[in-house]
Amino acid sequence: MKTILLLALLAVADTLATAATPAYSTVPDDSQPAFRVSLKYNSEVQRYEAYAQANFTQAAFPLGPSQITLVVPGQVADQSFNIVSATAQWQDYSSVYAPTVTPGLDFHGIHSMGKPIDVQADNPFMLFAFSLKEGYVEGVRLYINGQDPSSKQAGMMGGDFVNTMQNHKSVEFYREGLNERDLAQLTTKTTEPGEPTITVHPNPISGDVLTVTARQFAPGEKLSLRLLSVTGVEFARIEESVERLVNYRLRIPHQLAGSAYLYAERATPVSGPRSFCQKLIILN
Repeated sequence: MKTILLLALLAVADTLATAATPAYSTVPDDSQPAFRVSLKYNSEVQRYEAYAQANFTQAAFPLGPSQITLVVPGQVADQSFNIVSATAQWQDYSSVYAPTVTPGLDFHGIHSMGKPIDVQADNPFMLFAFSLKEGYVEGVRLYINGQDPSSKQAGMMGGDFVNTMQNHKSVEFYREGLNERDLAQLTTKTTEPGEPTITVHPNPISGDVLTVTARQFAPGEKLSLRLLSVTGVEFARIEESVERLVNYRLRIPHQLAGSAYLYAERATPVSGPRSFCQKLIILN
């Protein structure tokens, strides 16, 4: 009887210990200092730009060894990218082309040894930029931690392409931006009567301009609007007061076709929804 009781107590203790250990994640939650990383396409100079946005302010933040991985369709030439560094020094350090697990994609790990950098909360700063001879290519995106192939999968050649931005003590600060799955889920959110919302017109879009109207917001509120590809690549970002967002004209870059998203976020914490997302159908 004593033996059975002892085994039962040990089992309970083991269960409690397991429950008290949080699941590992490379993505910090909103309550922790972090960098949200996103990819932008600058149509004026025809290049991609990787940005980070901190949720904290710190002078001489000790950025340590870091990696941002780019995922590109197989139609892009199998060669290293010429990386233009903006913050610290970055280079195309490792690449895998058409691995067995995803033969239609290539992976480029852009690596930096880091350096002290000044960061300001909610102020995006460029990490690096690169250009493709094709210009904009639909499907170029950032690697998604926990979803894209790991180093052990067929054809990945043991390469670790996980995105990471660490400090000098190897503490993880990386947080991914909006991806295709996030955007699709956001468009399914329902709006209750009387809640703030945004509307777009026309949709489907046959020209190069759409109009945006903010409705039911408190006077003086500000919104950040982002025009995104289906994979989360940013084409435009504006911040405006809701008073100005009445039939506000937003140009659609010619590179966007098929589907895209208009993502809006309130600048200050308020009651009700914090963010809004509209799927756009572009016919040109």
